[in-house]
Amino acid sequence: MNELERVEAAALRDAVGLAGGRAELVGGALCVAHEAVPALDLNRAIPVGEEIDLEAITAWYAGGRHMIATHVDLGSRGYTRGNPWTKFERDAAPAATAVTELRIEETLDAGVFGPVAAEGSGLPAQAAPLIAAIVGAPGWHCVVAFAGDEPAASGALFVDGASAWLGIGATRPSFRRRGAQGALLAARIELARAHGATVLTSETGAHDRGSSYRNIERAGFRAAYERPNWVSS
Repeated sequence: MNELERVEAAALRDAVGLAGGRAELVGGALCVAHEAVPALDLNRAIPVGEEIDLEAITAWYAGGRHMIATHVDLGSRGYTRGNPWTKFERDAAPAATAVTELRIEETLDAGVFGPVAAEGSGLPAQAAPLIAAIVGAPGWHCVVAFAGDEPAASGALFVDGASAWLGIGATRPSFRRRGAQGALLAARIELARAHGATVLTSETGAHDRGSSYRNIERAGFRAAYERPNWVSS
């Protein structure tokens, strides 16, 4: 497992565990699941070695819908090819200036961060406190963009030693196209640098070269590789 995958897996394991879900090393992969949040982001397996035991992973999910990030073709094993993700990386160079009229602040208010992250991600309101479980936890930094006093967008940073993962970037529909995510990326890059991180990583869908992909590139990340995803039937 390379360092980009390792820090993502560490962040995922921590976030799902804090939210009351399950996280366990099974069949050569970190497997996470949360029954209350059916999103594949929280119900997926990241291989930690060269080989995986598919039967063990499938048994662990016990019929629950999940995703496995692997280059192994699982088409004949009851899985369908999902949208691959592009894995990005950057060094600790200063963040480029992002122009927005929104106010960007780190927050320790779970009641602010959770709802905006859930709505921006298209998740039901009941997912908000589960997402917000990371607020104030060791290694985590939660940032919010405000339009006046109204929370508009979210972003999270997880720092583990010299490595950092940026995720949970979400903007409420009524506040999109106002530069929130570019500014949130810049803020998190500076937070990562301030906490000693020298390797930063993030990811987004590979085939949709939309705003998320372009924002990450503009923030100084480069595409490291494409990661296939296989979704259970």
